[in-house]
Amino acid sequence: MVVGAGLYLSQELDFATSQAARMIMTGSAQASSMTQSTLTNKICSKLPASVACSDLIVNLYIVPKSSSPGGYFIYVKADLSGLIIPPLTPGSGQFNLGIQGDYQYLQVIYPITLLPSFMADIFGGTKYKGSSAYLAVSTAVFRNEKY
Repeated sequence: MVVGAGLYLSQELDFATSQAARMIMTGSAQASSMTQSTLTNKICSKLPASVACSDLIVNLYIVPKSSSPGGYFIYVKADLSGLIIPPLTPGSGQFNLGIQGDYQYLQVIYPITLLPSFMADIFGGTKYKGSSAYLAVSTAVFRNEKY
């Protein structure tokens, strides 16, 4: 049951993240001077009611253009084993809407803390607010359109 709920939430998070990325990519977020908290609320409104919006972590980066290995690789662990996860503090991450033509990386994280104790070790021992947590992570990478 817990695994199914986690998979369902991950899928809903992916959908909400793709919708948020589309708002940024087409310029509607910039036109309305969207803030990090406004974007977080827009994403949260597309998630199941059981999700605590105050625990949603949203980061939006402008990806530097580079000719050498860089770009999106700056968000990947050095051993290439996965994405770098920022500190799990809602509202404290980076948020930059960018302009036309910018490459962007949107990262949305929701810590699922309702895990049975035997599952805590399976998910790497991540802690959130003192409890074991599985991180539902959704990302979108895109280039802003010429709006």
